[in-house]
Amino acid sequence: MSTLTYRNAVAKALQDSMRDEPRLIIIGQNLTGHALKQLTETYGTERVRDSSISESAMVGMAVGAAMKGMKVVVMIAYADIASICHMAIVQSAAKLHYLTNGRLNCPVLIRLPIARFRGHGPEGNEVAASWFYNVPDLNIVMPGSASEAYWNFREALQRPTPTLFFEDRSIHSRAGEIAANNSGGSAQITRSGDKLTIIAAGRTAALAEDAADELAKLGQREAVEVVSLGFIKPLDHETVIKAASKTGRVIVVQDEPVWSGYAPYVRCLLDELPAGKLAVAPRILAGADQYLPFYDEKPFLPSLESVVAAAHEVGKIT
Repeated sequence: MSTLTYRNAVAKALQDSMRDEPRLIIIGQNLTGHALKQLTETYGTERVRDSSISESAMVGMAVGAAMKGMKVVVMIAYADIASICHMAIVQSAAKLHYLTNGRLNCPVLIRLPIARFRGHGPEGNEVAASWFYNVPDLNIVMPGSASEAYWNFREALQRPTPTLFFEDRSIHSRAGEIAANNSGGSAQITRSGDKLTIIAAGRTAALAEDAADELAKLGQREAVEVVSLGFIKPLDHETVIKAASKTGRVIVVQDEPVWSGYAPYVRCLLDELPAGKLAVAPRILAGADQYLPFYDEKPFLPSLESVVAAAHEVGKIT
C-alpha cells in the first residue's frame, strides 16, 4: 500500500470497510453535512446516519443495529465524552455477546479521538481508556502508526464484541507506510534493538520510535527495541514477553497516570517471568496524576527528553 498520514489511514480504513461490508453503517453528529460528505454521496443517508446530540442514543442505536446483523462505526467527538455513554457501552454493547450465549454479536467500533495539545484543558484531552479496562468482552485499541490505525480498524469490525478505537490527534499528521498484510490484533516491533525494550501505545509508541531515532544519532543505532501494542485489550502477550526477554531491560511508556492504564498490566505480566529473564525491574514512565492545564500540557506527560533519559539509565546506554 501507499504511504499515508495517520488521519488519512483511518479515513481509508473507513472507506474500504464501507466498500467491503455492505451491512456497515456509520452513526454520528452532522456527518452528512461536512465530515463524511463524500461517503454520504456514495452510500446515502441510510448508511451514513446523522444523530441527535446524544452519545448514549448513538451507542444504543448501534447495539440495536448490531442485533439486526449490522456492523456499526460510531463517531464520538472526543474520548472524554465516553463518560456520557459509559452505561450504553458497558451495560449494552459489551454484554450483548455474552448475555445471548454468542447468538448475537456486537461488531461496533466507537471512534474516540484524544484531543491532546489542542488547548482543550481538562475537558478535552483525557485518554479515558482506563475507564474501561475491567470490562470483559470490550476490545480497546490505541494505534501508534498509520499502518496500525488502518489494520486495527479493519480487524475490529471482524470481532463479535465491541471495540473502543482511541486515536490521538497529536499524531494525526504523522505519516507511515501501510503494511501490505493484515497485522491487526498483534503488537508490532517497529524498531529492532538489543539493549533496551520500550513498550508503548498510541502517541507514546510514536514517541518511543523518536527516542530510538535520537539514540541512533548518538551512535546507538540498534540499541532500542520498540513494541507498539496497538490492541491494549486484549494484549499481545507473546510479542511483549519475547521483546522484553530479548534485551532484559524494559521501559513501559503511557500518557495515563501510573495508577491505571496498560503499563501496570505489562509490568505485572513481566514480573511473572522466570528469575534472570530481566536484568532489572521494568520501569514505567507515565503521565502526572492530575488534570492537564489549558496553557501547557507537555510538562505533565512523557516527553522525548524523558524517554531518552530513561533509556540511558535503564538500558545502560552511553
